[in-house]
Amino acid sequence: MTARKRHPMEADIAPLLKEHMSNAEIARRLFISPGVVARVRADLRMPPYRQPVETLRTKFERHTAVVDDVHMVWTGQRTQDLVPVLSHGSKSRITARRVAYRLKHGREPIGNVAPTCQYEWCVAPACQADTVDRDREHATVPQLDAAAALLGVE
Repeated sequence: MTARKRHPMEADIAPLLKEHMSNAEIARRLFISPGVVARVRADLRMPPYRQPVETLRTKFERHTAVVDDVHMVWTGQRTQDLVPVLSHGSKSRITARRVAYRLKHGREPIGNVAPTCQYEWCVAPACQADTVDRDREHATVPQLDAAAALLGVE
């Protein structure tokens, strides 16, 4: 059995492969072709590089900034109408408020999502409400007023 012929750059490439770098990144660092990196990767019987998948939560948090310790402002992409949006997975664009609602409640929102706080621009998960939440809130206030009247409390 003959020993395989090592690529002259293998000693430089191998440590970077172990750091889970992409072929393109290694090629840029070493001023070589990504094809050379792919060949060394294959020679070392390492699997092809796979781009790590960023979670929706991570992507959302990367594009927000906390304000007043509670509220969040969106620093990412916006539509022409200035609606905060992000791209993720198969969905081309999803509003940041829908993502925030899903992160807080663990379910898809029903209807429009709007902040419940006084900050119109807020995207903090704790400040978001969908149509069902808002309808429930509007129904609760008259019930509380009626109960208070029965009890003689103002």
